[in-house]
Amino acid sequence: MTEENYRRETNRKAPFVQMRGGHPSYFAVCPACGNPILICNLFKRTDGSRSANPYGRHYSASVPGVADYDETAYMFCPLSRNHSDPGNTRRTPTDKAGRELYALMRDQFDRYVYIWEKTTGLHVGRGYARELLSMWRADEGWRYYRASYFNQSFMLFYAAPAQNLMGRYLLVDGPLHCYLKKLQIKSIRFTPTRMDGYVRVDRAEGHGFVDLSFLIHDQSPVMRGEHCVETYRLSVCLGDVRFEPDLKLVLDTGFLDSLMAKDDSHRNRTLLDMAADVLD
Repeated sequence: MTEENYRRETNRKAPFVQMRGGHPSYFAVCPACGNPILICNLFKRTDGSRSANPYGRHYSASVPGVADYDETAYMFCPLSRNHSDPGNTRRTPTDKAGRELYALMRDQFDRYVYIWEKTTGLHVGRGYARELLSMWRADEGWRYYRASYFNQSFMLFYAAPAQNLMGRYLLVDGPLHCYLKKLQIKSIRFTPTRMDGYVRVDRAEGHGFVDLSFLIHDQSPVMRGEHCVETYRLSVCLGDVRFEPDLKLVLDTGFLDSLMAKDDSHRNRTLLDMAADVLD
């Protein structure tokens, strides 16, 4: 958070700037839980602040025009100091934050897929993308309190059953490709593809049916200074045998913002049209 980007996003006007006690207060919306936050140290140091740099602090009341306060969402917010694990707790069907997550998945689906591929190295083709999106819709994935605008790329997989790895395309020397090579699974091989820089997970010669799958789990927020990332574990199973240790993945919570700051020339219209169709 800087003075410049706050000015750019809010124009320093109401409802984000409100007079309280004769002084201006600067508000925004928490990207993780959708609650109002008070921006401290933005234009001058706030009394009693814990840092000299600008930062957001949850505001425990609704701010008209900005956001309504949701105590449950705050309790589960990964950016709050004493957050709890939300488990499978869900928002109500009419929850405003949930509806916004649904709209974001529809409007930013291509970017969520891009974030997933860059973070894991696992390619999501058109058929697989539609399958994942359809599962997410059927499960009403936007209602989970653990879902936020920056982590929906992983929420596509989080509540899903174990996913087949056979026939999937992997980025050469990407996180998942490197992990599988270290496991030295004799029943699989990596076949070059026409897609530059990618290999396909195939059955090794001399082997029959191979049941190789993966599962995403163990979401955990981690603070790195003033910046929050989320870590996940990816488990790989061969039949009923689970390999140890899991692959640890780190999701940069600022990834989506960096993509949204770019122009639309890089957008994937095929994925956007698909999302508009599935999430009509």
